[in-house]
Amino acid sequence: MEKLKDLLHDFSDVFIAGIIASLMFGVVVFSLGDWFNTNSTAIAIDPLLEVHQQELAEKFSEEANTEANEEDAADEKDLVEVTVTEDKVITVPSGTPASGIATILLDNGLIENTNDFIKTAEELDLLLKLKSGTFTISANADLKDIVRIIAGDR
Repeated sequence: MEKLKDLLHDFSDVFIAGIIASLMFGVVVFSLGDWFNTNSTAIAIDPLLEVHQQELAEKFSEEANTEANEEDAADEKDLVEVTVTEDKVITVPSGTPASGIATILLDNGLIENTNDFIKTAEELDLLLKLKSGTFTISANADLKDIVRIIAGDR
């Protein structure tokens, strides 16, 4: 019994260090799921849905052709103004804080004020989830949409 006490006393530091190391390893492994965006959803393809969509597309194209022919003669004078949205590609370097991301967006003309971007990110609880990388953002995107795109929430 005395030898068992001596053995536990001599190696208690090693046992405690092993327990602490295994707990730290468990926390890191558990947290890695939040760090990396995994796409594990599978999309089921319904063949009946595809056939139905093809039938609808043919029906709408026939209707559009007949309506277009009727309206072409009447609407030649009326011109419709078409707005083209321009997509901007933004690159956020690794380790860039929220203020740096806001400055990049301001320089590219996507936002008007850096403080509004930071406040919106705080309101959506996405300030700490802003990611680095390359993002394609529409020039007329809403501020909330921009925050969600950069946070990977969309």
